[in-house]
Amino acid sequence: MKIFKYVFVAAALGLTVTSCADMDLEPKGLLYDNVLMSSDNGIQKYLALVYQDLPVEDFNYGQNGDQKGYATVNNNGWHVGNQWQAQKSSPASACLEATGRCSEYGDGWGYWPYDRIRDINTLIEKLPQYYEEGSTELNEHLAEARALRAFYYFGMVKRYGGVPIVRTVLDPLAPVEELKQPRDTEYDCWKFIQEDLEFAMENGASDRSKVERMNRYGAAALMSRAMLYAGTIAKYGGYISTTGPAVQAGLMGMSADKATEFFQASYDACKFLKEAGFKLHTGADKVQNFLDVFGKINKEDEDIFVKEYGSNSELPAGTSLFHMWDTAILPLGDGLSADLGCALQPTWEMISMYQVPTTIDENDQPIRFNDITDFWNNGEMEARCQATFFFSGMKEPNSGTMIDIQAGVYKTFAGLTASMVTSAENGTDNEYNTGIRIRTDAASNRGESQEINGKMVKISGAHGMTVSGGDEGRGYMGAFIRKYVDYQGINTTRVFFSCQQPWKIFRYGEVLCNWAEAAYELGLELGDEALKQEAIAIVNELRDRAGARLYTMVSSPADLGTEVYGFPIDENLQFIRDERARELCYENHRLFDLRRWRVADVMFQDGVKVHTLSAYYVVDEDKWIFLSEEPVENRKQNFYKRWYYEQIPGGEIGKNDLLIRNDGY
Repeated sequence: MKIFKYVFVAAALGLTVTSCADMDLEPKGLLYDNVLMSSDNGIQKYLALVYQDLPVEDFNYGQNGDQKGYATVNNNGWHVGNQWQAQKSSPASACLEATGRCSEYGDGWGYWPYDRIRDINTLIEKLPQYYEEGSTELNEHLAEARALRAFYYFGMVKRYGGVPIVRTVLDPLAPVEELKQPRDTEYDCWKFIQEDLEFAMENGASDRSKVERMNRYGAAALMSRAMLYAGTIAKYGGYISTTGPAVQAGLMGMSADKATEFFQASYDACKFLKEAGFKLHTGADKVQNFLDVFGKINKEDEDIFVKEYGSNSELPAGTSLFHMWDTAILPLGDGLSADLGCALQPTWEMISMYQVPTTIDENDQPIRFNDITDFWNNGEMEARCQATFFFSGMKEPNSGTMIDIQAGVYKTFAGLTASMVTSAENGTDNEYNTGIRIRTDAASNRGESQEINGKMVKISGAHGMTVSGGDEGRGYMGAFIRKYVDYQGINTTRVFFSCQQPWKIFRYGEVLCNWAEAAYELGLELGDEALKQEAIAIVNELRDRAGARLYTMVSSPADLGTEVYGFPIDENLQFIRDERARELCYENHRLFDLRRWRVADVMFQDGVKVHTLSAYYVVDEDKWIFLSEEPVENRKQNFYKRWYYEQIPGGEIGKNDLLIRNDGY
């Protein structure tokens, strides 16, 4: 009788289980280690589930639930769309998602991927048995494995702080007490991530066309992101004044004097990628070009690491993964969304961060526009904003449907200020001063017209805005998300889990955001004005591609932070942070950025409500105005200091009494 160690590979290469069994014959469907680990093709099979479960906040990402924070299979239905609580793109809301709630945020993700880390450690330990020591082939495979391990640890450390560092394969048959490991310090965990990524950057594969694999460039991009996180946590973490056993043990937070080394590591990784030839994807039509950044795979310039979906994948057999981005964010009908619709909508707080036309004059009076489309189509709005949001009058290219978003009409608008409008009660036929506002309620009257002053006037848009919160599938924020929406006819039905656009895990645009922030922070730490100037030049590289006005560095910047947050943030650094929000909008960075900057608890102190972009037609003037109002479906958003760190999963603490709980819970 022989004892074979084998790995079972499911038909879809999506499920691996390691086991031992006594048998005389090789079971069907089972592959030996020497088959899986002795060739690149075999290693791809072995790593299939590792890649699928990689902690990427992508289209299917959900904060809570049985997917450990990352919905990788299609069994959550449309509720996955309702869990996009990490799509924190508004500076005025910590939770801009369909539910409008943030109450479960501090309850934790329950994310503890040591099963995948064990798979990676197994590969790292076994690979030297099949390749010549020191060979390029061995080092490339080890580099890929260590970069993936660093990614998994990054997913945990940015949530929990210090976690147990497991470098080797533990014997599952060992006594339980020997298997228990305490948490390592947060500093040691970030350094462990850095160590793995340094090896991967030096030894990883150098074929830039393999954007589906974690090569040396993916490792460098992760280094630029992770070390920036670590640097800001070290620099600003002490200001939240959390105390307790976890803080005292170094599990939550790091000494501020560690910030410089992390900022330097992020900065160096960014330069590494530039020297490797990465650059922004550019084109003459700046709106279409920005759409192409997300709608196509751009191996020649910007894309570093991409997650592919469906049959549209460039992988030979495609993938078994689909998502529902178009289905969940576009409004229902007209060739747009066939199910759900409008699960995630943009706010005026986010839209107004971009270069957009002024809607209110110096006297707090709404500016008049000749047409509803003049808000985005008069040459004042930056191209990146037009490519990030759908505004009324834009055409959705796949369906050919014209987006129609109108809040209502005013018969007249004499003597009414914007501040009076935003505080007024919503309703039908409400009279404010000498103005009479008319809005339609619920779904039955969408797009209807009425006779006013002797002419037929459309009262509301076919796709929004609604007064009632019961009109699911229509917008109530005044715009829709355009970024990542398919414009090439890839998604023919737009029903649940039919979408196939790729997700850009790492792209050079983000690297430039990381570079600008790391360079400016280094300039502050080292007193180096040249680094600050370099940071602004990088920001302007992004703004030039975006079709926005370039930024001029302020030589003696005002301190915008001390009075508000209790620590300095100068106006140049704030602009760099805001530029990051604009460039990376709806790419799932915002929540974690607000956390690592340690500003979220103050930004949402006592709760914050968001606002709409409400377009009204003024009948007696034949003009349009845009007002910022509170939508009917609006709840206050809060963020508590303890939420800067998630709680260690309770089930893990129950199994391992060496795990110290995070303070504040």
